[in-house]
Amino acid sequence: MNKCRVVIVGGGISGLSTAFFLSRRISQEHLPLKITVLEASDRFGGVLRTLIHEDLRMEAGADAFYAGKNDATDLCRELGLREDVIEASPCFRRFFSLKNKKPFLVPGLPGSFFDVIRLLNSPRLNFFTKCRMLCEPFIPRREEGGDESLASFIRRRLGQNFYQTVAKPLVQGVYMMDPERLSLEAMFPRLQQAEKTYGSLAGFFLNRIIKKRETGSAEFFTLKHGLEGLVHALVRELGGCELRGSVPVRQCAYNTGWKISLEDGTVLHADILCLAINASDSSKLLSTTAPGLSQALSNIRYDSIAAVNLIYKSKDIPAWGLGSGFLVPMDGEQYPFSSLKWLGKSADGKHFFLRAFLSEAMIPGVFSRSDKILKQKILTFLNDFFGIRAKPLFINVQRYPNALPQCQTGHLECMARIREKSLQYPGLFFAGNGFREFGITDCIRQARIMASSLRFPIL
Repeated sequence: MNKCRVVIVGGGISGLSTAFFLSRRISQEHLPLKITVLEASDRFGGVLRTLIHEDLRMEAGADAFYAGKNDATDLCRELGLREDVIEASPCFRRFFSLKNKKPFLVPGLPGSFFDVIRLLNSPRLNFFTKCRMLCEPFIPRREEGGDESLASFIRRRLGQNFYQTVAKPLVQGVYMMDPERLSLEAMFPRLQQAEKTYGSLAGFFLNRIIKKRETGSAEFFTLKHGLEGLVHALVRELGGCELRGSVPVRQCAYNTGWKISLEDGTVLHADILCLAINASDSSKLLSTTAPGLSQALSNIRYDSIAAVNLIYKSKDIPAWGLGSGFLVPMDGEQYPFSSLKWLGKSADGKHFFLRAFLSEAMIPGVFSRSDKILKQKILTFLNDFFGIRAKPLFINVQRYPNALPQCQTGHLECMARIREKSLQYPGLFFAGNGFREFGITDCIRQARIMASSLRFPIL
């Protein structure tokens, strides 16, 4: 019996996870499969990359995974990394906004009773804003179906001032997305469901607070020696698969089977093709053989991101920066970053880590500037704003073109059209950031679902 040939295009967390779960099926079900993973760059892992400077580690891309879903932690356990899973930096718990060159604490969504008290006591929220918030349980739920923007939802439930002061800067800084266009149905389904189930957000957050008391407070995790350890562990486990780096794909064509044309002129044949890359790149590969599907894929927008990592000696950081937090500009404020993470000190307390994110969608034109200019703008800001005059021990810029999906309203309808059109091409599947949700945990979960649902031709 000939082996069924599976080609996975993309060696990021989605592609590697898909290969891993498929290889598990091979061993458990004795399936006659041959798996090949093609990665365009010279390394596997995509946005999972850990930088090392004199035994100090920083994440070059994604830096944590969500603990509310178990897919990532389950994968770590299956790979023998359970003891390496640790809670991520507490910077995710405190948010600061910058207005008129002054930082102030932004009251986030309540995760505990004390968060509710802090939210209502916040001096940044005026009396009328707080009164409007307290009226939220009495606001009628939305009767009409369909999607709406996050901005529309927040305005309806909590008022314009809360949206402008709290929600908008947080979403723009943390998610690097425009809340006026951001799909509630795709990105925040729990909030949409909360309104349907409880009739208000108050009941939802009360239930959330109770559950957090029962299950613990940690929401984000990372690995002790860096998230790239997850990539290395996956690659080790995929010894039975063919992993090929520095192999960009030029085109994918279908005619009773898949023909994958590489940039070097080589042609591979596959019974099953999984495109574990972003939708815009998938659109280009399918433009000739599947023009309608290609057009549907091109409707998913992506943002280009740059990350600037810095390491300082702790003694060179003024007192304000000794904690940790997530800084985001207020709406209309101009700063050389979309968000700035104060990640906190190293284990020995001698070093301090910072990371700036720069979004092309939030700061148009920023991605075309040189690394030198980006570094200088961040250093100038840190000097002028925080009085950090010492040179960093380490500074690095990493760029991720078309890496962050924007998930605009109607995203799930767009996904339904993609699924419908893809049925015309047997053996074609999609994985990766932006098709359903985004983030490490979501990518792993979708890879597991896809690997378990694949049906293979009998050859």
